[in-house]
Amino acid sequence: MKKKADEAFRRYFLFVLVLFVIVSVFLIADLSQNNLTGALTSSTTTASITINAAPVVSNISIIGNSSPLSITESGRREVRLAFIAVDADGFGQLDNNSAALQINITKYLADGTTLSTVRSNYSCIANNTINDNAAINYSCVVHLWYFDAGGTWTINASIKDTNGVHSENRTTQFLLATTTAMIMSPTALTWPSLELSGVNQTSNNDPITINNTGNKDIAAGGITVTGYDLQGLTTLTERIFAQNFSVHAINGTSGCTGINCLECNGTQLLNDTTGSTNPQTLAMANMTAGNNSINFANETSGQENIFFCLRVVPPELSRQSYDTSGTHTSPWTITVS
Repeated sequence: MKKKADEAFRRYFLFVLVLFVIVSVFLIADLSQNNLTGALTSSTTTASITINAAPVVSNISIIGNSSPLSITESGRREVRLAFIAVDADGFGQLDNNSAALQINITKYLADGTTLSTVRSNYSCIANNTINDNAAINYSCVVHLWYFDAGGTWTINASIKDTNGVHSENRTTQFLLATTTAMIMSPTALTWPSLELSGVNQTSNNDPITINNTGNKDIAAGGITVTGYDLQGLTTLTERIFAQNFSVHAINGTSGCTGINCLECNGTQLLNDTTGSTNPQTLAMANMTAGNNSINFANETSGQENIFFCLRVVPPELSRQSYDTSGTHTSPWTITVS
């Protein structure tokens, strides 16, 4: 009986031992797979987000001038402006190369169309830091041309930060005054030698070209000519009356003669009476403000041409020279308004 019991115990012990070995092998294999090769079934990661503060543009001002401004006649006027850009992340986040400024106006024309004008500077200068190094003061120069429209102009200052976030401010405006100005050429009219009783004789050095050197549009009827009698240079009592002359904003063909020259059917001039001038309005003449250098000789380039005609050479006059240099006459005057 004892031998049978020992044999049974030995078999049971071997069974337990074999089972332990098998379990150990599988456990070691599982640990080797998960821990030694790094094949994890789960993991963690970190997350971070930076909230960028957009720049803010403020304190736009005109340096050294106050509104209204005025143009420089027949030239270009420098306008100096400044603004402040603030970045809550520090002035180092402001992209100085992106600092820019524009001024613009929209003009509504009589025919219903609109004309927008923009003057700009995309290279504003960073001057100094302010507000505990959170902001930079920028200065810019823009130029206004003499033909730029009078009225309310809007200033648009802008900048980007180093992340490319754009910010602008267009709440500031200024007034540009309207200026009436002109120059003309030639300033002396001449005629060829004429015969007594001659009719419809046109000037040999017209037209007089009037250049609008301001920024006011000269509407039809805004150009007048004041004429004076021409006095004889030898016989001072003889005159060619101003009424013998006429003027027009257009002429005939280049080879026109007589009645075919439209200036000979134009506006009749009048001499002064009792010391008062008699300016005559040219109903068709007008000059929109424009760039004279284009030289189209019309309203597109801010110009108008006017032509002159001596309708009748009085037959009773003596043969001599006549002009407006005498003591009883005056140079003719052309006025725009």
